[in-house]
Amino acid sequence: MCFMDNYHESSGSKSDCKIDHKKMDQKKDEKPKEKHYKNCVEDVLEAILYAQREVEKKDHCKTSCQQSIDDLLGNKKGRKNTIPFILYCGCEPFKGTGVTTYTCHSKKSKFKCINSFIFKIKDLDKKCAVLELLFFKSEIKDHEKECHSKKEFSACSQIDHKCVDDLVGTDICIKVDLSCFCAITCLPAVHL
Repeated sequence: MCFMDNYHESSGSKSDCKIDHKKMDQKKDEKPKEKHYKNCVEDVLEAILYAQREVEKKDHCKTSCQQSIDDLLGNKKGRKNTIPFILYCGCEPFKGTGVTTYTCHSKKSKFKCINSFIFKIKDLDKKCAVLELLFFKSEIKDHEKECHSKKEFSACSQIDHKCVDDLVGTDICIKVDLSCFCAITCLPAVHL
């Protein structure tokens, strides 16, 4: 630890830094005071987590990525094979958009746009990932109406009150740059 007596701001040099052993000895004898927060959110969260762990030794969330991973790996009967998740850009959930085709009554192929906030990872290559868009069977017709209406299509509106067994893969994949995301929410492990 170095206490700087002579720091020359004009030169920006720390070469004149002298160690004040008297101040160092005083610091050793003092009880630590409040921590100086360099990064407020990160440091405060670290302090909260430490305090919580000290109070309660049971350290898990009912729904979390770690819990979903544990459920998938501890799945003895092999019924679960996927951990669906939601990604966040800033404070908002990321809405993936993909396109597929379908054949209508006139036997002509048409495009179909699908939006989803729920994904399954298919591949990971350095800082990019291939994600499959997931959707609920019961929402396919309602999704068309929602996409063309002024009603807001959100992550919660896509998930709320839906049957877990209705979640399906769409076979529509998108490739994303993982550096664009700042958070992830894992859904419980399921079978797709």
